[in-house]
Formats: sequence, structure tokens, C-alpha cells
Amino acid sequence: MQLNTGLTVNADDTVSGQLLLTAERNVLTVNNKTLEAGFAELRQNIPALPEGTETRYEDVTHYGSQINYRNVPLDRFDSESLSIVRQGDDRYVFTLPLDPKKYGGKVAEQDPANQARFMTLMSFEISVTFPGRVLDVSTGGQVNDRTVTWRVARNQPKPPELRAVAEAPPRPSAPADEEDTGGDFPWLLVGAGAVILLLVATLVVLLLRRPKGPAAGDSPTSGAPPTPDSPGTPGGSGIPGPAPRTTTGGASGSG
Repeated sequence: MQLNTGLTVNADDTVSGQLLLTAERNVLTVNNKTLEAGFAELRQNIPALPEGTETRYEDVTHYGSQINYRNVPLDRFDSESLSIVRQGDDRYVFTLPLDPKKYGGKVAEQDPANQARFMTLMSFEISVTFPGRVLDVSTGGQVNDRTVTWRVARNQPKPPELRAVAEAPPRPSAPADEEDTGGDFPWLLVGAGAVILLLVATLVVLLLRRPKGPAAGDSPTSGAPPTPDSPGTPGGSGIPGPAPRTTTGGASGSG
């Protein structure tokens, strides 16, 4: 069988990618088995894989299952077959044990020697991309920037495990000074309200100190002594006074 994976560890402690488990068609159909039956039987020799959305995969030469992962929480990748864990606050650790005792358990029921042969016939192509710098990798791993890749061929000796360690970004933290500021209390609105109240108070004081104008209906000279030109005053420009008397010589004795 072949186990191929392409996984990406995201900075928010989730995993995306896919896992492909297949076998050759001519192996699955031995003894007139159907592809489905032959694959189901062989899969019993593979340790549990991380759960995801599983679909059937087939091409001209191989048949199997493809498991897709999209932003799957990191804690769901702690399975028997492979594991990705966060150690402390600054490390990701990927491991994939290749212990023969974990593979070929079903075929070993017929002959214990079959378990070792099953592991020898397995092939692996594993690729893992981390959000941070790769710090350490087991023998055979090739590092390209933040990605580690292993290619373990069939009929070749297998290492005890595939392992890589990479930097992890800081965990998301709560907003600073949340406790001191009372959490979500709207201090900005309170401050704006205080400024508005101060402006209103200032305006009221200015209005109260402004000089009062004449009352409605009052004359602009109300209370002032009349002047010669005031209306209603003899000789003024308002109502005319009595005409002056005139006398002429000789007129008094006439008549």
C-alpha cells in the first residue's frame, strides 16, 4: 500500500491538506475480490488515520481513499498513524511512526512474518508545511523553506519514525489592559459626552452675561427729559404751538 500526505499547519493551530491511502488494483482483486472488498481488507492493516472528509480515489493503476482536511483543529491530529502537536508556546512537532508492530496486524493473524513483509512493501511520501522555521528533521527528510518532505520507497529499509520540529507563532492573546479598562466599557462615548456637556455649560454662561436690550414697545429715549424738538413740545417738530400775536400801528383804534 501507499500512504501519501500533503499537510499544512496553520498559525491558528489548525491543519489543512489531504491524505491519500491506495493500493495497486491487481493486488486488491486477488482471488476474484472486488476493488472495494480488497481495499477494505488491506486497510485493516493500517493504524487509525486522522478523521476528515473521505472520498473514493481511483486511477488507472491504483484504488483507495482520499481524506481531505480544511482548518481541522490540531488536537484531531493526534492519531496512531501520525501526530501533529504543539509543545509549549513555541514548537510544533510532527511524528509518523513506522514501527512494524503498528502495521500489518491483520495479515499477522495468519503468519507473524507477514507483518514485517507488509511493512517492507509499504511506501510513503509525506509533506508537511509549517507556519514557522523548521528547526529539526529526522533522517531522510528534505527541507525546502518551511516544508519538510520524506520519500520512503517500497522494498527499502524503513526508519523508526518520521519526525520534524518547527517554530510556532505566539498564541493569540486577550486584548492588553482589558481588566484595567473594565473590558468593553464605552470610555470613548463617556469622554465625548463630557466634552459636549462642557460646551453647553460654557454657552449658557455666555448668554447669561450678555447685556439686555430695550424691552419691546419702549422708546429708545424712554425716561429722558423732553427736548425742544420732541413731539408734543411747543415749538417742537411735532404738534404746532399757538401762532404768535402780531400788532400794527393804527389798527387798534379802527372800527
